[in-house]
Amino acid sequence: MAPSDGEDDPLGRDVSTLGRLLGEVLREQEGEPGFQLVEDYRARTKALRGAEAFPADFGDAGARLLERTAALSLAQARLLVRAFTSYFHLVNMAEERHRLRVLRRREATGAGSPRVESIAEAMAEAARAGVGADRVRAFLARCTVEPVFTAHPTEARRRTVLQKLRRMASLVEALDDPRRPPLEVAELHERIREEIAGLWLTEEVRRHAPTVLDEVRNGLFYFEESLWGAVPRLHREMESALAAAYPGEALALPPFLRFGSWMGGDRDGHPHVTARVTEAALRIQKDTALALYASELEGLQRRLSMRADAADALPGLAASLDADARIMPELAATLGRDFQGEPFRRKTGLMLARVQAARRLNAARLTETAPPEGEGEDPRLWRTAAAPEPPRPDDARVAYRRPSEVLADVSVMREALHALRGGRIAEGSLRDFQRRLEVFGFHLARLDLRQHSQVHAPATAELLRAAGIEDDYASLDEPARVALLARALESPHGPATGGAAPSDQTAEVMAVFAAARELQEELGPEALNVYVVSMTAGASDVLEPLLFAKAAGLFHPRTGAAPARSTLHVVPLFETIEDLHRCGGLMRELFALPVYAAHLEAWGRRQQVMLGYSDSNKDGGFVAASWELYKAQRALAEACGEAGIELLLFHGRGGAIGRGGGPTNRAILGQPPGTLDGGLRLTEQGEVAFARYSNPDIAHRHLEQTVNAVIRASLRPLDEATTDVRADWTAAMDRMSAAAQEAYRRLVYEDPGFLDYFRQATPIDEVADLRIGSRPAKRQAGGRIQDLRAIPWVFSWTQSRHGIPGWFGLGTALETESGREGEAGRRRLREMYREWAFFRSLLDNAQISLGKSDLAVARLYDGLAEPPDLRGRVFAAIAEEWRRTARAVLSVTGQPAILSGSPVLRQSIRLRNPYVDPMSFAQVSLLARLRSLPDDSPERDAVRSLVALSINGVAAGLQNTG
Repeated sequence: MAPSDGEDDPLGRDVSTLGRLLGEVLREQEGEPGFQLVEDYRARTKALRGAEAFPADFGDAGARLLERTAALSLAQARLLVRAFTSYFHLVNMAEERHRLRVLRRREATGAGSPRVESIAEAMAEAARAGVGADRVRAFLARCTVEPVFTAHPTEARRRTVLQKLRRMASLVEALDDPRRPPLEVAELHERIREEIAGLWLTEEVRRHAPTVLDEVRNGLFYFEESLWGAVPRLHREMESALAAAYPGEALALPPFLRFGSWMGGDRDGHPHVTARVTEAALRIQKDTALALYASELEGLQRRLSMRADAADALPGLAASLDADARIMPELAATLGRDFQGEPFRRKTGLMLARVQAARRLNAARLTETAPPEGEGEDPRLWRTAAAPEPPRPDDARVAYRRPSEVLADVSVMREALHALRGGRIAEGSLRDFQRRLEVFGFHLARLDLRQHSQVHAPATAELLRAAGIEDDYASLDEPARVALLARALESPHGPATGGAAPSDQTAEVMAVFAAARELQEELGPEALNVYVVSMTAGASDVLEPLLFAKAAGLFHPRTGAAPARSTLHVVPLFETIEDLHRCGGLMRELFALPVYAAHLEAWGRRQQVMLGYSDSNKDGGFVAASWELYKAQRALAEACGEAGIELLLFHGRGGAIGRGGGPTNRAILGQPPGTLDGGLRLTEQGEVAFARYSNPDIAHRHLEQTVNAVIRASLRPLDEATTDVRADWTAAMDRMSAAAQEAYRRLVYEDPGFLDYFRQATPIDEVADLRIGSRPAKRQAGGRIQDLRAIPWVFSWTQSRHGIPGWFGLGTALETESGREGEAGRRRLREMYREWAFFRSLLDNAQISLGKSDLAVARLYDGLAEPPDLRGRVFAAIAEEWRRTARAVLSVTGQPAILSGSPVLRQSIRLRNPYVDPMSFAQVSLLARLRSLPDDSPERDAVRSLVALSINGVAAGLQNTG
């Protein structure tokens, strides 16, 4: 294949080389006719675009190409889609390599100044702004940056494909070395051809959906590949930045990075996430953590070869070795002989034995919890690499039980090294080991539990009935429910269920809380202490799971002088526009309850609240969701401030703009003043997680930018941090939000034919059938938009290039506001864009969505909808709003064209579109073919497989799924 407008630059050369090598492999695998078919489509789609990068219609030439595509055989269609999908896999990999190349070049030419968007830059900026050391010290004490990896299925590529691309990336990186002789370059090209051939011969589409534990194991890839190395590096950089910005100040740095996971804990609408699966997920995480510690101890044993007489010079280390010898006498004797006079090697050897014992015990516990054959998950997934070796008789006595025990041993070694004038060694790899223990513990990542609010009410009714407290909880109104739950929570007893056997559904709810208690006892509360309640609408939705926590021993009310104890933080998740609108009042209601106030006292008066970006967008549209989320953050901060509660916001952001995506640092800085005070949790999902964390250097850069934004937002000068947004700006946003929501709901919820249009003019049914995740596409059976999960909703509109979740309604909002006061209104909008980070982010994110939307391609999908008057009505409304939005955005920003302020992204979209188009033409033709086939047609499976392949290809080309 020929490259896409390759230019005389490193990226252009990489793309040109990879395109040429792909073309050579295509000729080898498919012959000259296959190669020419691909080249013909490439030429035709480039001609369709012509000089206009973003045409509104492909016209007659597009209609002829669609007819030709419909006449292709399935083998030809497969070849076409595979070729362009493979091309984008290579281009995306090359762009990732180039991003790292640019970062290194900038750092090399930085002349000693802090790197842009680095931790050092943020700290230097705070010092220049007059932020004092005491304020920095208080910030460090509460600073928490916690990415949370979810199992939301937005990564369409198989892990096998991703691993091939990772190997290829290392080969492309090797080509950067200008000292390589021609023979070595030729050899590298041959190795790349080999990987491309392997990619070509590998099945792109999963034959089976991954299981929950498959997703758990896949998620561990990021910890092993990137995060293990990034954590100590980022902490060292923070320490250096503090020393440079505040010389002479004693600024202790607690661990500020944490990581979370929903894989194996998110049971909202997911029947396969059981209490048993949750326990298995944490044990698999523990096995990975212990394996990484074992590997690190092996390395430390090789490096810590210092000679010393431990008994005389290092009494603390000598006492520690004696204690180990009492529980491991044979090993201690062996190590004493092998490493005579080398106490640090003896100590690391004994520590390694204790870690390995803990790993064997964990593997045995994991195997014990496996289900019987044929029941639920494959029991083989309950095994770990340590499983083949059974526990030894003394493992329970030898094994480390908590990370604190390992940390104590590390402290002993560090003190001993300092005593030997080996401080540099103590503060190097040994300090890094300590940081990892502090951050990852034995659990690796905090496993959140999540469940839909509607699951708790019937289980609570059954619990209260069995305990003899209330026979008809379901009939009570909200105030009566809250009052009853408060009394039950305040009671020092129960609720005991008596001898009544609970229903299966209630038994599973109870089992989750019981498992949480057992896992906390083994791994510590920090391993599993967050319970997220989806679709929280009332105070009872928060109190119900707290009642189950009490029944399981995770919450103990205040009794006499004894304070309440709680090891499970119940986190409300506000998702709909209505729930966002009233979240502040709901939290005030909870804070006013003495029993809930006591629960928060046990948490140091910190309240975590999660905000849902996806469902709020599906509910009210892009503008209304963005504004209601902004207002919700202000309302929550006010409610918490009034009650003297520290607020920790948890942002449920997805990858696409329609799900809260976009640049993370820009989103953080666009939050309302006073809502981010050192603490931040945010979700990382699917293809976004892979893009950010699969490469160690890119993972470091992403986390560095995130921490930079958290520092800047938290340490704003006090006058900025306490200054609210101008009242006329917020009034304008209120009006624009209402106008945008009305336009959005008029199309999506009030047009009786819209749902039919959505199902016909997008590949929604086929997206729902993709085997990219273990989760069902719907929370519950039903034909309403409300029942559909946000990911397939956004994914489908992205595939068809309508893109409405990321911009629809903004044009109406801006145009209405512009016309309200004439030039004065337009001037205010321009001021808002220049001076208000939130509004600027809103419009800039919309530009990304507008740029990736494409009316010409969307018109192809529009042709799938029947009857014709439905097409004419719905597509006309979408196209009109797209044009209105583009005009209004350009008027406010003063830009000559959409994305002209982001020239690299605009150019990337322009160059990519002609290569995405062949897959879009193929997908539209295949959808028409699939929908015309009888249900019993033997051809259906083959066509459905090709549609899935085209979905993967378009996602690779657009670098977006959901």
